[in-house]
Amino acid sequence: MSNGTPALVHLARAKIPHQIHEYEIPETGGPAQARGERISYGTAAAAALKIPPAQMFKSLVVALTHAAGASSALAARQEKYGIVLVSVDREASLKRVARAFGARHAELLGAADVTKVTGYVIGGVSPFGTKRPLPVVIDDAALSLPRVYLSAGQRGLSIEISSADLIRGLNALVAPVAGAE
Repeated sequence: MSNGTPALVHLARAKIPHQIHEYEIPETGGPAQARGERISYGTAAAAALKIPPAQMFKSLVVALTHAAGASSALAARQEKYGIVLVSVDREASLKRVARAFGARHAELLGAADVTKVTGYVIGGVSPFGTKRPLPVVIDDAALSLPRVYLSAGQRGLSIEISSADLIRGLNALVAPVAGAE
């Protein structure tokens, strides 16, 4: 597919093998959202696609603060933002995320900032085809999975891709970023 979301355009241009899956997205309104509860788009996508939640990865966008004189390759670029991929059944440790990016501190961006930085909306953030390339860290749990799923750049659309192609296609760093510190 050569047209569609920026993520799908990127994958087609880079000739990265993948499959596209469409699914019905959950209702996003109602009392739970009015109370400020977070909608778990990734968990809903895994259920709709009938795959284990461990195979569906969410894209978390983080703001990075670097220490003066940082020496790692990622920190040397002094990137302000990064994307973390972690399965929807796990939570990212922001301390581990910061360490993986070679930063002093990492924090999740709010919805408006996520859209500004990536061009995508929450529940449809893909690490492919962002407004500008961002460094990506993938949780090391992906290494044990032959294929993973992630957003194709809009709610209701997912990419199925081999873990190896995901890592290679994003030039991503793989690190243990999920779990407690």
